[in-house]
Amino acid sequence: MPGRNVSKLHSMDALGVVTAQRGDIRAERLEERINPKVPFPHRHDFFQVVIVTAGKGQHNIDFNSYPLKAGNIFVVKPGQVHQWYLTKGTRGYVVEFYLDSLRLDLLEKASLQSLYDAPDLFRPGADLQKELRFYCEKMCVEFAEKKIGGDQALRSLLSLLALQLLRTTEAKSTKAKKAEESFMREFEGLIEKNFSEQHNVDFYARTLGISPKALTMRVLRLLNKSAREMIHERCLLEAQRYLAYTTLPIGEVSYVLGFQDPNYFSRFFRAKLGLSPGQFRDRYSKLD
Repeated sequence: MPGRNVSKLHSMDALGVVTAQRGDIRAERLEERINPKVPFPHRHDFFQVVIVTAGKGQHNIDFNSYPLKAGNIFVVKPGQVHQWYLTKGTRGYVVEFYLDSLRLDLLEKASLQSLYDAPDLFRPGADLQKELRFYCEKMCVEFAEKKIGGDQALRSLLSLLALQLLRTTEAKSTKAKKAEESFMREFEGLIEKNFSEQHNVDFYARTLGISPKALTMRVLRLLNKSAREMIHERCLLEAQRYLAYTTLPIGEVSYVLGFQDPNYFSRFFRAKLGLSPGQFRDRYSKLD
């Protein structure tokens, strides 16, 4: 696994054909990105939306493998490990941006914020695909020509792109359902910020202002899993990333993830996956 380091978050200025900085929205054609600058599994600190209009290949996002074919749309969130393989003749669009640095109004921010909860893969109908391709083509032109008002045009087009994507998965919600969805986003956001240091339900319940029992029951009702399971699943995903895509010693991986006892980490990992950390790493190293 030489050169791999998923603890590193690649920035926009390290990737792409045309250099872009924080605050920019970069829109490029997928055919220009067939040979990626980072040819091994990696992750970024920005969002990446990939719209495929022709071609074949494979897109790996974390530990899921998806076919890369016409009509597929991928949303890679900050921190996810991904890698793609594109065949010659693949076409489409790549749109990249930092959510926290865009000058957004409230409506734009709400639709784009929801991308954190979006599935990795969308496959909309033909009419919507045509509309999304139109937005992406306009974004590529605006990004390349850099005319007066181009930044504003890019933000508006990006907001429309995100909104139309999310409409494909969002059923009409009641007020109560929206409140529960908001609560779950807050809980998941807390896990994302603290999972490597805080593994106990008590911390998250206290931060949310409810009792541990209330948090557990609420999450169980909504997701049919416990709050503790959600915290452990996030730790496990990060552990898999480090073991599969870095050479960091297993003891060091346990410390990075907040396990002070490497033996306890190994028992935790085996209980979840049925493999020791070393066995899991060996399995992925043989796939290289």
